[in-house]
Amino acid sequence: MDKLAIIEKEGANYFLYELQGALNAYTIGEFQNTLYQAVLENNIVLDMSELVELDNSGIGFLMAAFNDSVEAGNKLYFLSMSNEADKAFTATGFKSLFNIVNSVTEIS
Repeated sequence: MDKLAIIEKEGANYFLYELQGALNAYTIGEFQNTLYQAVLENNIVLDMSELVELDNSGIGFLMAAFNDSVEAGNKLYFLSMSNEADKAFTATGFKSLFNIVNSVTEIS
């Protein structure tokens, strides 16, 4: 089974989660509650540069968290997407709706 490593860091006006490994139906559980609560309270940045897998379950989870952040008046940013993450977001047809950044200096 694939693994997901999560490293949390605090920025000036956001929390950063570095995701390493696979974000899929098997690994979402360990991160789901953390992210859903975090987007209600803060701006969140997900560093996706080290994701090697992002399946439909992972995309659905991220879309739900994104919607929750909008409703809470916060922002969920996707930073430095890996090839696999970029392909998964592009396949949704909604990639242009997300807050995709290449550097934390782009975060407002």
